[in-house]
Amino acid sequence: MSFVVDLNKCVGCGACKYICLFEAPIPIDEAKSKYEIKSSNCLGCGQCEDICPNNAIKPAPGYKRIKNVTIIEEKCFGCGVCRHFCLAKAPDGERNKPFKIDSEKCFRCGVCVSKCRKDAIVAEYE
Repeated sequence: MSFVVDLNKCVGCGACKYICLFEAPIPIDEAKSKYEIKSSNCLGCGQCEDICPNNAIKPAPGYKRIKNVTIIEEKCFGCGVCRHFCLAKAPDGERNKPFKIDSEKCFRCGVCVSKCRKDAIVAEYE
């Protein structure tokens, strides 16, 4: 998953760098006049695309943004691993009981989906 920067539109403001929790935007030169997205760090949440004032950031070809994240109650046994890895602390619940995703907190990065050992968390894509 990744986003890409149109270097013709990037003005080097750094908004993407400051919003990204995964340190994916990196300057391409010492003057920090333009940024690119380091694909190995990008989880595809789209926060950088949303904040870019010049619309310079778009999903990479073939990539779709996560629209919604849900927990399948029948599969979730309440281990809490998803909450541990979620930077927004969106998964909520009690140990040994199915968790739920707080949609107000979730910014749809997909970390919880990748960390769930029981495949109880699914992402719906746009």
